[in-house]
Amino acid sequence: MDPKAKWMLLLFMDVLLFILALSINITPLYFLVIILSFYIYKNGNAVLFKEYDERKKQKYEEYKVVQDAAKQAIRKGNLLKKKKELE
Repeated sequence: MDPKAKWMLLLFMDVLLFILALSINITPLYFLVIILSFYIYKNGNAVLFKEYDERKKQKYEEYKVVQDAAKQAIRKGNLLKKKKELE
């Protein structure tokens, strides 16, 4: 079985257990859902959300480049000089 499919199945089962726990109100089932959720988060997060995490990291790196360039332009005064030249 594919690792991503395994974690998706486990996550689906956790959601079903959560709904079941809410509907029949059995306290030990709440704890089982919490433990299973932490296990999925700790071990399955990298498998389930790999593409999302990569896109998020790439966007953050692009943001940092733009932010650093803006900081340098403000520190050097290039931004203000160009604005004065346009007037």
